[in-house]
Amino acid sequence: MTTHPVRTTLPGSAYHSEETWRVDQERVFYRNWVYVARAERLPRPGSWLRAEIAGESILLVRGKDEVIRGFYNVCRHRGSRLCEDEQGFTRSHLRCPYHAWGYALDGTLVQTPMIEKDEIDRETTSLWPVRVEVWEGFCFVNLSREEPRALLEHLADQTDDALSLARVGLAELRIGHISTVDVAANWKIVLENYQECLHCPTVHPELVAVVPAYKKGWVTETGRDDGGVTLADGRTTLAVDPRLRLPLLPGLREQEGPAAYFGAAVYPTMFLDVDGSTALATAVFPTGPRSCRLVTEYLFSPEALEDPDFDPSPVVEFNELVTRQDNEACERVQVGVASRAFTHGVFPAKDSFVHAFDERYRRDVE
Repeated sequence: MTTHPVRTTLPGSAYHSEETWRVDQERVFYRNWVYVARAERLPRPGSWLRAEIAGESILLVRGKDEVIRGFYNVCRHRGSRLCEDEQGFTRSHLRCPYHAWGYALDGTLVQTPMIEKDEIDRETTSLWPVRVEVWEGFCFVNLSREEPRALLEHLADQTDDALSLARVGLAELRIGHISTVDVAANWKIVLENYQECLHCPTVHPELVAVVPAYKKGWVTETGRDDGGVTLADGRTTLAVDPRLRLPLLPGLREQEGPAAYFGAAVYPTMFLDVDGSTALATAVFPTGPRSCRLVTEYLFSPEALEDPDFDPSPVVEFNELVTRQDNEACERVQVGVASRAFTHGVFPAKDSFVHAFDERYRRDVE
């Protein structure tokens, strides 16, 4: 009889304690590259977007030189938040609502009403900067106080090969819809759920009907050499109706054979899902030790959005169904791991990707 070594999950406290939450903030979210939003959401100079990253409020701002920069959403005067809206536009500067100090699009302090010129050194009182790098139209930020490794190095150091998905033409895609949902579950529970499909036959009957390879919950042989899993009934996208046809993604127009689904997680908090005609970028924003917010950008080829009859609702409805099923499962786990009985769980061999995620997390926090 073959026996396997016992591999245990993280302890229950890792999913709900305030102490672990503080560790996660400092060692995971303030040191790693974190996905925030598509650059397309900052369409012109003066466009800005606010993101909440594990307790820190960050602004992305497109400058007059078209460069996207990041700043802490904090006035240098006495600490007021600058922007409360989720996004906006300003022609020349960001204005603090408290004392009306103004900051240029590059973060420089340019206005200090009722303050004499010699009262403050404006050159050293710019907004606190945040590192920003863009890959294939995806904006990532890094809050580390030390010089981080390049974003591309971070993306290459992943269990899933997200970099290979650039071949579908990610940089050319455009947003057709954005959805936001709050989940009463720790961010790690949501990420662990994404890393396996053992739950698919039970939790996702509709998804299994569209991706038959998921019927067994564990995909080892897909019959493809591109790493994808074939969609059922000649589908080109994840939707209930197999007849739905949208323009293929730019990099897949010459592909032979049936369309496939590809998925990649980018540690610590991004999902990137691609099929024949759609790409979904989901950012997981932790909002506390027992909650997080998911923001999903639905991306399509430019040709799809140019069609006056373009309707993303079948794709959105299907993904929201699957997401709702996942979130309900994650919320049940959140309740369960808080039990005094749950010291830890166990990993069977087919939970290898979840185990790999936990080991990556352990390297950050231990």
